[in-house]
Amino acid sequence: MKKLGIYSVLVAGLLFTTGCSEKNVDMEVDNGASQAEVATTTDSSLVDGSFSALEKAGNGNWYMINGQKVLIEHVYFGFDKYDLTSDNREKATNNASKLSALNSDTTVKVFGNTDEWGTDEYNYALGLKRANSVKEVLVSNGVTANISLVSLGESNPVCTEKTKDCWAKNRRVEHELSK
Repeated sequence: MKKLGIYSVLVAGLLFTTGCSEKNVDMEVDNGASQAEVATTTDSSLVDGSFSALEKAGNGNWYMINGQKVLIEHVYFGFDKYDLTSDNREKATNNASKLSALNSDTTVKVFGNTDEWGTDEYNYALGLKRANSVKEVLVSNGVTANISLVSLGESNPVCTEKTKDCWAKNRRVEHELSK
């Protein structure tokens, strides 16, 4: 049974790596919008549980959800960790409160990412555990949208320098909305 689990992870890893032969490293800069701007920016055409993507920021993605411009923040993890610290749990809960307004026909993709340390198989498994930790918070806080988990392992770095600060930026969970 243990061998079956290991083979499954290996096959998944091969599928992920062969399907993604090109790596894009995009690092966007936050546009500096204050919380007051976010709270007052509205679009009355999107008030039925729908959304539209606006832009990427260094610490998350901006969406228009139910007429409100909101930032869905990335959730960061410690080295070799997938459990949520109190700060991470607060960030995930805050994201859940924003995402709970979505229609149930919306899909929230939760992407687990890791730094470059560890084997590919280990990193894909760790990325999946990180994504699942965040999913549990979303579900327990009222998100009724479809939630899919995707582990990118170390294949989606936002920083490629060989420093501790850079590696910390890569240990994250991101959210992406789709219909």
